[in-house]
Amino acid sequence: MSNYVIPSLNSACEILRLIVDSPKTLSRDQIAEMLTIPRSSAYRILQTLKCAEMVVYRNRKYYPGPGLYTLSLKLNSTDRLRPLCLPVLHSLAKITGYTAHIAVPSGYRSLLVEVADSQNLLRVASRAGSTAPAHVSATGKVFLAYLWNDELDMIESETGFSRFTTRTHTTLDEVKNEIQCTLKRGYGVDDREFDDGVRCLAAPVFNASATVSAAIGVTAPVGHFSKENIPEVAAIVKKHAQQCYMLLKGEL
Repeated sequence: MSNYVIPSLNSACEILRLIVDSPKTLSRDQIAEMLTIPRSSAYRILQTLKCAEMVVYRNRKYYPGPGLYTLSLKLNSTDRLRPLCLPVLHSLAKITGYTAHIAVPSGYRSLLVEVADSQNLLRVASRAGSTAPAHVSATGKVFLAYLWNDELDMIESETGFSRFTTRTHTTLDEVKNEIQCTLKRGYGVDDREFDDGVRCLAAPVFNASATVSAAIGVTAPVGHFSKENIPEVAAIVKKHAQQCYMLLKGEL
């Protein structure tokens, strides 16, 4: 190894590669054994990567974190989801007059991967690469309902349900009830729970194996997006979610 190489930083890079490339999630001890490094060193590096959101620790295993996803987005990821669904996002923004976005799950958070701005002068600014807690975002509620429904108790113990506005659901029972509503109607709603002046709605995007791989939605100031408009907007968003599904299947 070169005299200019920092061993711990090199190990951190190796750990990230291992976590990303591994077909299954790994524990600290497994990582240390596979890379032939001391367990104490692996633990310190993993804790540092966790603080930087490069990895997520869950069920004694390590997963790729939102920081890695954000970096990949900024490097113009070639993932099929973004280029294929971008025209759908622009259509959704044009029809509704709201800012449209598509998100993917990331460590019990919702990660925006693409945004199409509304043409209205009064609009909500959202940017690709930003994340939001699942319990207060419309896309996040979709992931809670369709991907993490059986893990709500664990999510409460690990991250909790922080309050952002007076309308935020902060107890496990409240979140569970909201998730059941999301499943029943087929879309999630952030009704001024993350920002008191903003309302959001999102629907699941399924893949060919009938698993939710993303969520597509809209965001707007409550003055433009009233509660009375929710059913109409929901129908439009769900239609566009179906279009994304068809594109990902290669049928459009």
